[in-house]
Amino acid sequence: MRPRRDPVPRAKEAWWWLGGLLSLGIVAAGVAVAGFSLWENLDLRQLTPGLVEAPGPTPTPEPPLPPAVARIPFSAVLLRSEANAAYFPDASYYDTEIGIWRGLVESIGGRVREARTVEDLSTATPDELLVLPEAPCLSPDELAAVSAHLRAGGSLATNWAMGVRDGACEWRGWSTLLDVTQAEDIREIPSRAGLFLTVPAGLPVSPGIDPGTKIELRPDPSLAVRREGARAYWSDWALNPAPDPEGALADVAVVTSRTEEGGRVTWFGFRASQAATPADSVKVARVLENGLIWAAGTPLASASAWPGAAQAALVFVLDVEGLESFVNARDAAAAFRTANMPISFFAVSQLVEGDDELARDLIAAGEVGTQTVDHTPLAGLTPQEQGLRLRRSWRDIQAWTGVAPEGLRPPEESYDASTLQAWKNAGGTYVLAGNDARSASPEVHGTDGGGMIVLPRLLKDDYSVVVRDATLRSSSLGEAFLAGMSKMYAIGGLAVIAGHTQIITAGPRLDAFRMVADSARARGDWWIARADEVAQWWMARSGVVLRWDAEAATPGAVPELQVSVDSGRSVRELWLDVVMPRLPAGAIPFVDGISVEYAVEPWGMRVRVGSLDAGEVRRVSFEVPAVEDDPTTETR
Repeated sequence: MRPRRDPVPRAKEAWWWLGGLLSLGIVAAGVAVAGFSLWENLDLRQLTPGLVEAPGPTPTPEPPLPPAVARIPFSAVLLRSEANAAYFPDASYYDTEIGIWRGLVESIGGRVREARTVEDLSTATPDELLVLPEAPCLSPDELAAVSAHLRAGGSLATNWAMGVRDGACEWRGWSTLLDVTQAEDIREIPSRAGLFLTVPAGLPVSPGIDPGTKIELRPDPSLAVRREGARAYWSDWALNPAPDPEGALADVAVVTSRTEEGGRVTWFGFRASQAATPADSVKVARVLENGLIWAAGTPLASASAWPGAAQAALVFVLDVEGLESFVNARDAAAAFRTANMPISFFAVSQLVEGDDELARDLIAAGEVGTQTVDHTPLAGLTPQEQGLRLRRSWRDIQAWTGVAPEGLRPPEESYDASTLQAWKNAGGTYVLAGNDARSASPEVHGTDGGGMIVLPRLLKDDYSVVVRDATLRSSSLGEAFLAGMSKMYAIGGLAVIAGHTQIITAGPRLDAFRMVADSARARGDWWIARADEVAQWWMARSGVVLRWDAEAATPGAVPELQVSVDSGRSVRELWLDVVMPRLPAGAIPFVDGISVEYAVEPWGMRVRVGSLDAGEVRRVSFEVPAVEDDPTTETR
């Protein structure tokens, strides 16, 4: 199908007070205490219905730490073509894009020289990275030079519709791009409202990007290829794959591959300046940099998403809301305790505070957080009122269970930036709620008292399945949970299996939770944890600092990697994702000179560092054991 001649991206588009007259002569301390308690539980919206709260500030997570890049100098040849410049109607567009790509290459340690002619292109050596951005128009001689470079073991980074037109910009076809990407098919993703790119864990472009991060692009026509295996893919708003509309099942947005000759290829199905917002621009730049790093053969590293190098994380959540459903809460607690499975309960404190037996049952089975005092939605309330409500609910749960709560499950998942600050001030550490599907991973949000974790719930809960979908069969609940779990596993994210005590009754519906737990345990590479444990891990992980000691490395050898943790923090069961495009065959990782557990991946290896306390520094090295009469070879 002929691509549209469209290639120019288009720019997108005082604290409330409530007075009351106190009766003259009431001076007793008990009355003062009662008055304070009443104030904490007032709902100003009911007392003053004419006053409508303005929505609070939207929570904005802090960006993940960038990956550690071993800034080993390399040379790159960047094609600047007059034919491609003339193809774009906006005369300034091509030069702008070339400037962006030059800056990206230089930011990762590349020395750039431009190729303006076939002769310049032909001088690229196998050790140099060939960079062809925005290059739909390539002459036969230019294509021959690129092919010769790849046959010699050289590497290539390119994007969009490379080589689909000839030197006169007449349609040639998809064959060149099919060869370069090693794809089964190529299709256009036409302009559509909501163009999203989702990046899972475990790819060469994943370091420094939280698993399942969604990036919005401007709705300019883009390209997708069909390939097997894990991939960065075109998605819908909810992180589901959204392939080409013609039914070819092409949804791959980024390709990172190796050639038979030992080179590497990176292809992006979009443009460098296509991000929809400034925040998306940061994410796009990181994907582009990681892809260029892969093609250049430079090592990079980041902390693995989950402890023990687990593929994904699983949390069971049960909301305790109705007086009539306490027996269901006890049944669930008993079932999880018997099965030795972690679970997190979230209670409406004014409904449960008189039931001491229930408190003992829940705390014996897992952790107990809060859904506030009376299940009133929080977003839009003033910071002062949110603070009063959340301090009260925190104290109620602590008094009821004897354990200070860490988690808040905001009613109707309604929260804003003021909620996060108020919960931090109250003593909490995390909020479990939706995050607009920004990512399938926990988020770190800055507050005046430090970081606050948001654990995103992206999967259908029991209310969605049983009530909204009007599902009568209990087996459908388990099937829905397993389908969502499978999605989070593929992404490498956090699966939150959530229920309500009004719905999850003993029997088939509680069995749906058991079904998920059995599936995760059978697979073996899920991290099954309580919500507070996930929040604690993610906060500790955000403090991991990595640095390559490239200057001290022997020429041609993999540099040493230094690992530490921010002051005041510690981390347990830490693994590292180390992307090493030039991993020496037979290389073994050592931590402080001791060989450690590791797993070889197509892009490098995962390395176990273990526990690390604040102030400690671990050194990770990669060595090839000497073997007599069996010289080692290098995978380029």
